[in-house]
Amino acid sequence: MAEIRELVPELAEVARTELNEDPASRDELIAALRAWIEEQSYLVARTEDQFLVAFLRFCRWDLEEAKKRVLFFYNYKSKERGLLKSRFVDDKLFELARSGIFATLPNPIGPGGPRIHFTRMGHIETSKHSVSDIFRFHAFRAEMELNSDDNWNIAGVVEVIDFTKIPYSLLLQFDPSLFRRMNSFLEHGIPTNLVATHIVNASRETQFVLTIIRNVMKQKELLHIHPNLESLYKAIGKEYLPVELGGSNGSLNDATAFYESQLNNFTPYFKDDERYGVDEKLRAASEKETRPTLVAAAANEDGTFRKLNFD
Repeated sequence: MAEIRELVPELAEVARTELNEDPASRDELIAALRAWIEEQSYLVARTEDQFLVAFLRFCRWDLEEAKKRVLFFYNYKSKERGLLKSRFVDDKLFELARSGIFATLPNPIGPGGPRIHFTRMGHIETSKHSVSDIFRFHAFRAEMELNSDDNWNIAGVVEVIDFTKIPYSLLLQFDPSLFRRMNSFLEHGIPTNLVATHIVNASRETQFVLTIIRNVMKQKELLHIHPNLESLYKAIGKEYLPVELGGSNGSLNDATAFYESQLNNFTPYFKDDERYGVDEKLRAASEKETRPTLVAAAANEDGTFRKLNFD
């Protein structure tokens, strides 16, 4: 029997009705995905039940789609070393955890609902934090949630971003091509759905940049820019927001201790993660071996035919 966390009834119902989860076939599909990974000479990936079930759930238990997602996940981490840098938990990650920029709110939007992330852009110090540093923290947080947060995996995530006092110098760092590279991992690699992004307290200059970002987003309708808090309350529900915004869903200051604890707990996981990835040379060789041989016939002078092979 697969070793995965038991879901609360509301979340189990979402998994059943929206993700096609069937306990009768669950263990068989987890085993099939594991077997496929182990057969790929070029792919070294995690095969724990809880890790694999996250990809199967995201792909609505379509085994072939889950294979593609796992492959993209590891291929991206192998190719984009420049963005992700070291996979070790380092001082930069702890610095960002303590900065007050990020918060994962304790309660999702209902027991079977999405997780809520809150980001305070005004807490970013551009003298210390680059756009790629921010992305790297996002990537580490996503992988921790992949392994620990069933609401995030099954019901998705809602992003609330407060643009109060955002550093103008951060806006100057915006690069559409870099954004596309970072967004491809968040969109095609990690196994969660972005339910919505809600923007509050954005200046006119910031809204201009957000319009550019919306233009490169695949699902433009997910980005909502609110003129005031009342508009945000109507969209999410006041009770699901942190106390700093008039809600009752934890304090943003508590997120510091939460992230520090998570990073400490996952330090061995990320240290081990250095050995996982995709070997492109082996992958190319493997694909060449499995590529079908094209066969053609050429006429000899005596009227017989000889076979021509093309790699």
